Amino acid sequence: MSAAAVAAHECGHAVQHAKSYSLLQLRSAIVPLVNISSQLSQWIILAGLGFMFGAANPTILLIGIILFAITTLFTLITLPVEYDASDRALRWLKGNNITSGAEQIMAADALKWAARTYVVAAVSSVATLLYYILLFLNSRDRE
Repeated sequence: MSAAAVAAHECGHAVQHAKSYSLLQLRSAIVPLVNISSQLSQWIILAGLGFMFGAANPTILLIGIILFAITTLFTLITLPVEYDASDRALRWLKGNNITSGAEQIMAADALKWAARTYVVAAVSSVATLLYYILLFLNSRDRE
């Protein structure tokens, strides 16, 4: 049942593409920026904290935080995209009599737990971003 639910979920993404689902389009549009920011943000944050060149620099730290915020935004945009694909999958499975009552519950449960991996990623990213912001504010207080 899990495999059928996941396959239907992926078909849900195909339907999102076909129907030009706005959040999927937004997520796709920022992928190039996310690729760059995810590769550079940690290094720039380390440089801003002084781990690379010996002296902390709040401006460089802020640039790194802004880059990291782009990846955080991506994780937040991903949430409704994934939940929508799962909703589409469950409606399709039920509407086409692919699943019975108990199977529908199992499919919903499988997709719920899969979606929670995205929730954990988003919460983790937001928490890390807040931590970096606090580091930045603390570094400015030392000046």
